[in-house]
Amino acid sequence: MQVALQRLPKSVAKVSVTIDPSDLNSAMDKAFRSVVGKYNIPGFRRGKVPRPIFERFVGREVILQEAAQQLVENRYSQALSEAAVEPVAEPRINITKLGDGEPFEFDIEVESKPVIELPDYTDLLHEPLTIAEVTEELIAEELAQVAKGQAQMVPADDQPVAKGDRITVTLKGFLEEEGENAEPFVDDDSYVIEVGAGTVVEGLEDQLIGVMVNEPKIISLTYPAEHPEVSLAGKAVRFEVTVLENKRPEVPPVDDDLAKAVGLESMQELREQVANNLKTRLEQEAKNQRLQTIMGKLKERVAVEVPDTMVDRAIHNQLHELENTLARIGATTEEYLESRQMTPEALHEEFRPTATERVKEEVLLEAVARSQNLVVTDEEVIQSIKPIADMYRQSLDDMVRWFRSTGEFEAVRSNLLLSKAGDYLASTVLGAPEKGE
Repeated sequence: MQVALQRLPKSVAKVSVTIDPSDLNSAMDKAFRSVVGKYNIPGFRRGKVPRPIFERFVGREVILQEAAQQLVENRYSQALSEAAVEPVAEPRINITKLGDGEPFEFDIEVESKPVIELPDYTDLLHEPLTIAEVTEELIAEELAQVAKGQAQMVPADDQPVAKGDRITVTLKGFLEEEGENAEPFVDDDSYVIEVGAGTVVEGLEDQLIGVMVNEPKIISLTYPAEHPEVSLAGKAVRFEVTVLENKRPEVPPVDDDLAKAVGLESMQELREQVANNLKTRLEQEAKNQRLQTIMGKLKERVAVEVPDTMVDRAIHNQLHELENTLARIGATTEEYLESRQMTPEALHEEFRPTATERVKEEVLLEAVARSQNLVVTDEEVIQSIKPIADMYRQSLDDMVRWFRSTGEFEAVRSNLLLSKAGDYLASTVLGAPEKGE
């Protein structure tokens, strides 16, 4: 088998395959055995007719076409492998030559992962890795957050509502456009609001600050035009609110008792843990920033033409992320689209630029991985699957088998390789370049 590769625009690979006549003849023998049982020939039992008689009654072309189909199916993967083409979509097969005693020729056209040659990017690794210092102020802020997390809610009915309070209210909401006889679109006798948490429409919490328990309050505001609830988006509304109960967080002092409340022995141990966590977080933030800087410069140097299929998959992932975000606030994609007066196709295209950039970055990171001979072992993949097995209370062996059977095992390997390449760029800091470099 001979293979020739031609790179076409949009990351389409055209692989031309030529198969020897002898291989075609062998394939025709096998093809005859496959098709002979599908035809009734007078005077013969099904599948028992000699080949010359079959060819006279049915035609040699039937065998030839079946042989061609089998050869394409059997040689497709081998041809792409020899051409170093990694497909990302379904192929288009075009038979260009098929005849007795002649080489069998066909073309495979398929969108493939772009193959790029990275220029020397060593100079980018001189980019400094600047990690913010773990200051006493930052440690104090983190300790305050730990204390806040251990706060107990205590009655504060004799105090005006303040930010951070948890209040229970009666809540009725009316559309102003429906007038005085409007039916409430919300009517709740025990609605709980975390003041300042931003869980209700913007402006409602702010106007409740300073209100006392049992003090009725009328609040007028307008819902944002992009609000996911279409019937309320851009509408002026009136809320009738009465605070029934007010509870305020009582934050414990930052001391040994706080440390023990979070499972540690002393305040010193808690402080060290907070400092270490801060150090890790600030280091990761610095690496992320450095990686973004390097990737931005790398994209300026390398022209990457990505296939539409890969971009469409990235768009699909973004849409899935949006669905999850909307679900957390009780909304749907359909409501979101209606509130923005947008079609699914328009949203799809809105995501295209960022999806394209994501794919370009993946392609570049894969090229970096190749340039540095980075690999991900089976054991590394298995260890990354272990937390998933633990979460679903499945044995690791069973979970690994499932990942292998569905193809997800290699998908995990690919993601880990991208992470390794990103970490290499983010963490590798070369010394200052010599003059003339």
